[in-house]
Amino acid sequence: MKLYTHRRKKNKNATSGNSIGNSMASNEIRILHIMDKVSAGRSKMHGPARQIAYRVPFYPAHYKVMLLNLREEDVACDVLREKGLEVVSLNSSKFNPFTLFEVMRVMRKWRPTVLHLHGYASFNFGRVAGRLMKVPVIVQEHFVDERLPKYQQLVDWFLRNWQAKGLAVSEAVKRFMVVDRYMPDAQVEVLFNGIPLDKVTRSAPEQIQALRRSLGIPDGAKIVGTAGRMAEMKGHHILLQAAKLLAEKDDRLRFVLVGEGPWAETLRQQAAELGLANKAIFTGYQENVVPYISLFDVAVVASIFNEGFNTAGVEMLAVGAPLVITDMPCFHDIYFNEKNVLMVPPRDANALAGAIDRIVKEPQLQATLRSAGQETAQECRIEKIAARYAAIYEELCGSSSV
Repeated sequence: MKLYTHRRKKNKNATSGNSIGNSMASNEIRILHIMDKVSAGRSKMHGPARQIAYRVPFYPAHYKVMLLNLREEDVACDVLREKGLEVVSLNSSKFNPFTLFEVMRVMRKWRPTVLHLHGYASFNFGRVAGRLMKVPVIVQEHFVDERLPKYQQLVDWFLRNWQAKGLAVSEAVKRFMVVDRYMPDAQVEVLFNGIPLDKVTRSAPEQIQALRRSLGIPDGAKIVGTAGRMAEMKGHHILLQAAKLLAEKDDRLRFVLVGEGPWAETLRQQAAELGLANKAIFTGYQENVVPYISLFDVAVVASIFNEGFNTAGVEMLAVGAPLVITDMPCFHDIYFNEKNVLMVPPRDANALAGAIDRIVKEPQLQATLRSAGQETAQECRIEKIAARYAAIYEELCGSSSV
């Protein structure tokens, strides 16, 4: 079994995937993130990996961060290296028992002071490796898995006290960790995802107009949009059903769907079958979504599963887009109906269409949601979130330098 590989052409300034730096200053905090994978479906990079890349620039100078990908190399690894992260891939699988020994080999070489785990296999191998090598472990859950495998519940019960800290991205996720994954309640802290507000700002009017024209959107058209990975849980198919209802009443509306994923082709076919071929615009994957979400007169998050924390929703609030979002427990921490968003039942195309139509027709409601939404986005600024992560690392390492 190969320990780690890097088969793609490397940026000369990026860290190679087939070498691990091991120099260490006495006061360094060395955070080893372990992930089952760094991309999801056909999207380029999943949210947890992107969150790490957002936070790293805000850590103190004595912090070193590395990401250990249990799976094979993919394009997301190179994207993370370009953002300054050291990334190593094991080319292993979640059921390979030898993965434990490869993780421990990397730990001996890199000498982490904290393990930060994301994903089932990472939770399993990482907690055992941390216990054997006496390194404190953080386990972080990013969504509520309504299809949690029974075997994983058994493993979680056995390892329920083998971590120093649990992190959940919402209260709903914390309940999932405590009730379904047997983690001690006192260990689990809710810590929201963060966004770099200095980069998530509304595009200038001339830039918005130029992008509208490039997408073939006529002057005067109102734009309803969403951004995110195209997968069943995100509810794009419900949005398209609502789009058909809206388009039948208002020919000016256009629907922009930003992202890629396993459901992308199915959704394109659905749009054609619904007669939306000239009204639904699929942009594909965009590394920088800000110019696209700046187009939206109404933003939508149509998730149908109790996912975790919808960062795309916060980004859309940050650029001043009034937001309609489904009423899921995982969204109740920061989204409040009739205050900073309109909430609708999941899987209800009629209710979704009605909420969108209401925003389009009520300028005062647009202004209220826009103002309150931008205040909400401030609560998720990356500087604040990264500072709390840094404090947690320091606490676990017995330091008080932050």
